[in-house]
Amino acid sequence: MRLRRASAIIAIVVSILAAACAKSDSAPTGPIVTVFGGYRGVEAQRFAASLVPFEEETGIDVRYVGTGSFAKAIEERIANADYPDVAMFPQPGIIRQLAAQGILEPLDDDTRATVLRDPDTVLPGFKDELYGVWYRSSVKSLVWYEPQVFAERGYRVPTTWSELMDLTEEMKSDGYAPWCVAIESFGATGWVATDWIEDIVLRQSGPDVYDAWVDGEVTFEDEPILDAFDTFGEIVRTPGNVYGGTQRILGTPWTEAQDPMFEDPPRCLLNRQGSVQQAHLPGSVSVGNGTDVFVLPPMQGDEAPILAAGEFAAAFNDRPEVRALLRYLATPESGIAWAELGGFVSPHKSFDTSLYGDELDRRMGETIAEADVVRFDASDQMVPSVGSGTFWTAMVSFILSGDAHTAAAEAQAGYPQAAQLPTVPTPGN
Repeated sequence: MRLRRASAIIAIVVSILAAACAKSDSAPTGPIVTVFGGYRGVEAQRFAASLVPFEEETGIDVRYVGTGSFAKAIEERIANADYPDVAMFPQPGIIRQLAAQGILEPLDDDTRATVLRDPDTVLPGFKDELYGVWYRSSVKSLVWYEPQVFAERGYRVPTTWSELMDLTEEMKSDGYAPWCVAIESFGATGWVATDWIEDIVLRQSGPDVYDAWVDGEVTFEDEPILDAFDTFGEIVRTPGNVYGGTQRILGTPWTEAQDPMFEDPPRCLLNRQGSVQQAHLPGSVSVGNGTDVFVLPPMQGDEAPILAAGEFAAAFNDRPEVRALLRYLATPESGIAWAELGGFVSPHKSFDTSLYGDELDRRMGETIAEADVVRFDASDQMVPSVGSGTFWTAMVSFILSGDAHTAAAEAQAGYPQAAQLPTVPTPGN
């Protein structure tokens, strides 16, 4: 069913604002809600556009501030007790940590009810409370390729992991380095490789093991995770599989991983990277014009699980206008304006995919809606000392050494005592 514009849902939240949100000639502006996040430039403009219906209907003035280094900046603001009303967190693990410290406000009953109507979006929780509202999503389980080369060489898009490995060998025998892999990301080097491990765990061991790993019940040193390291190693450490080998993997920015694919002749043919890579394609290349994507194939069954990422809104302050904004951001309707402009994928399976203004966004929305299993990025859910710390560095160590046991121990060592925070079980898939 086609989603209505945001006014219908906003009419519900207006009732909780009472006189605080009423407009008058003597008070042309309503209450102010400050929002802090990592959106900048065009993204910040489009986020602002998505808030306009809410502001117009409620009289609330939402003031957004963006930064290029969100994790560091929010840590500094918290240390100085300089809290925004709401922050847009790309890592729900940070939300859980702050919730355990009593810094964040749990969702109120109305917002919680709104979230629970779409149980596939329920993250993150601590003890018996929910704290985050999943606002924007992206799909990570993608492989980028060049359709013209596939047509010329007679390659077929693989539908199983076995077919993907057969394709890798076929490309190599034809004189190509099959894979374009690069993970350098300044102080965040390693996160690209963690996505590989997460996708493999989902496919190789299934969502129950994946969830237990996120919650700390399965450790990095347990067999399912070690197996994932080894499977990843078979791709990136086998001679001839990756263009430029280890040196290029570790020394080239991840945003340039796919560039050799578009040289003449191409130097590599496959790049496993999420939908975010669209912003880093060279020149005039775009989906449908020089490149395309397929979902990383399953290892078990016929349906591929989907690894997702995105941003969650969480509140530092408890006021009626703050609660109203969170309830709005919890609805599918809050993403319509941004979806029409492009660069936005809703985490809600109920979102009307005809509203997407960008073809890749539409396809990713359909991918999420049709998937039987969707899981949020594991490292982003883990305690930050691991998820954005030792897990990242362990991936660099593994690519250099190929030693899964040593790398797994390095990743696991990031957990301080009792750091595996209890979480609310995720309903749904």
